[in-house]
Amino acid sequence: MSETIYILGAGGHGRVVLDALLANGIQVTGILDANAQFSGQLLGVPILGGNEYLDGVTTAQTFLVNGLGANPRILRRRNIFTVMKTRGFIFKSFKHPSAIVSSAISMGEGCQVMAGVVIQAGVTLEENVIINTRASIDHDCMISSHSFIAPGVILCGHVTVASSAFIGAGAVVIPNIHIGENAIVGAGAVVTKPVPDGWIVAGNPAVKIGVNN
Repeated sequence: MSETIYILGAGGHGRVVLDALLANGIQVTGILDANAQFSGQLLGVPILGGNEYLDGVTTAQTFLVNGLGANPRILRRRNIFTVMKTRGFIFKSFKHPSAIVSSAISMGEGCQVMAGVVIQAGVTLEENVIINTRASIDHDCMISSHSFIAPGVILCGHVTVASSAFIGAGAVVIPNIHIGENAIVGAGAVVTKPVPDGWIVAGNPAVKIGVNN
């Protein structure tokens, strides 16, 4: 039996996801988005309506791809993953063909590795993680569930990123640093000290500027 694949979300990240899947030769059945501005087709793939379309779909051989991004809070993205998992759906992981990824990594369900990414040996990506365009993840990093690594981020060796953290575009994290759960690292930040749970940090060197409530 062939796979049926639906992308959840037709916005910017959803379009990037679709492009990556097509670049891998993966056939996408349809895109689901309840927003009225999204209709018709994207790259030849039909937009079928909102998530209620899945009410009549069997979970057997049906795979979902999370097309929601982060802005930078990841609550909606995390929630849709959790809800659909509860309903019995499986999320598909993928790597863009231009990504350079060691064979000695671990990828959880629903992980997305975008164009130009480099991931070295010993890295662990838990479920629903995004490693976005041209990010570089060095050896033995741990990226926990639902975290979002934005374009151009550099994580040096032995960095740990706790669940649901967001690391903004172009940020640099030096070796052996821990980024806490629900933390937000601003774009372009240089992180030289651990970031506690829920902190928002920015600057070079990165300092606390708020709390992610």
